[in-house]
Amino acid sequence: MSFDIAKSDAAYLKDLMCTAQTGDIIRMVTNAEIYRGIIIKIDDGSKDSNKYSVVDLGWYLNKTSQTYQFKNITEVDAIKEICSDLSINIAMLPELTVNIDQIYFDKTISSILSDILDKCGGDYNYDFIPEGLRIYAIGDLVAYPEFRIADNIPQAYSPDYKGNMSHSISIESMINSVKVTSEKDNVYTELKVLQNQELITRYGFLQKIVKIDIEKENADTVAQRELDANTAPAETYSFEVIEKYDSYTRAGEVITVDDVKYVIESTDHSFKNGWHFDKLELKKI
Repeated sequence: MSFDIAKSDAAYLKDLMCTAQTGDIIRMVTNAEIYRGIIIKIDDGSKDSNKYSVVDLGWYLNKTSQTYQFKNITEVDAIKEICSDLSINIAMLPELTVNIDQIYFDKTISSILSDILDKCGGDYNYDFIPEGLRIYAIGDLVAYPEFRIADNIPQAYSPDYKGNMSHSISIESMINSVKVTSEKDNVYTELKVLQNQELITRYGFLQKIVKIDIEKENADTVAQRELDANTAPAETYSFEVIEKYDSYTRAGEVITVDDVKYVIESTDHSFKNGWHFDKLELKKI
């Protein structure tokens, strides 16, 4: 979050002006609290206003390193242990039944959490909301932004009135063949080759080689995961909508646009003259 606060050098106004400092907590509240963050930067060079930069509490996960050794415990218990150590409230946590046996030495908390969720074999996301850390499977949360132009007009579905739209499709990062290998004593062994023949015929041969530790990973699982994740053309789709002032669409949620479902990759909210604008970056499911 970023915002400006007016300031004045008039002596009789100084005690009435907000003088937030670095490290202060900023809360954004409409009919409910929708954002909570900490001031990490202040630009006070202007004589008319101060510019503030705020980040949510997930910033600490990128800045804090720790060492953990997990021995055959569920991923849920591992995440709970990490959050307990850092006094992090858990707002949402799905059932993760995979057991983890892993040592993390001098790793950031965010990288540890990301690795734990990668081991689940699904597509998970985590972020911070005012209530705490939220972990969820992509597709579980649905966004339905609406707005009303006037009090006597029914609410409208925001994506039906999108503006500043852009759209592109690319196969630059596509693969249609995966070869999984292992290496021991400088000897490479081919473990698995998995291909999508239909896409090879259409686009040509695009192969990725993945090296694994056979004691920790399964070749079939890795090959299928890599192929599933990279066979679709990369499609970017963005536009701007108007939301109700007390609505707050978040990245990671699923939204339907023209009867097609997309995952929201990022959102950029702005509040101007009483209107709530939201720029959405989408990825087709």
